[in-house]
Amino acid sequence: GLVIYTPEAPFDLPLSSDQWLYLFTPAVALVLYVLAVNLTRGRIGRAMRAVRDHAVAAEAMGINLAMLKTRTFAVSALYTGVAGSLGAIAVAFVAPDSFSVFLSITLFVGLVAGGAASIGGTIVGALFIEFVPNLADKVSKAAPGAVYGVILIAMMFLMPQGAGGFIAMLWRRVTRLSGR
Repeated sequence: GLVIYTPEAPFDLPLSSDQWLYLFTPAVALVLYVLAVNLTRGRIGRAMRAVRDHAVAAEAMGINLAMLKTRTFAVSALYTGVAGSLGAIAVAFVAPDSFSVFLSITLFVGLVAGGAASIGGTIVGALFIEFVPNLADKVSKAAPGAVYGVILIAMMFLMPQGAGGFIAMLWRRVTRLSGR
């Protein structure tokens, strides 16, 4: 593996390297989140949804599937690269065995909990994988994995589109009732 040293705060700011990283990471996350929201609300986002929902119909409407899928893959690689870089700086060590199958499953659980078709659901999914295991451990010291599984299954049963889809559905109902 590689040892990585955390960078010092720039511009002679009175912050330690850990404080700088603690402030820098959410700022980068906020910028990337705003860019993702703008991307999905624009023309490219509509094309992505069209390809996701029905690729043949999207291609019939003139969307170049190969180009769109390649660009989507590139954007996802950009986000993954930035996240990996910030994670490597935070941990200060990178090795191939740092990324286990269990981590992949945990991230997939966050995707399912938040909703695959929702940008806002990513925050709920992240909160789910960060705090629900601790909650499950407090509920049952003997079988926290079982409690975690029951919470996940209940969430999937009650919100099949994930938390992001559930929040979007509630928002549509509230706006419909208010007469907007």
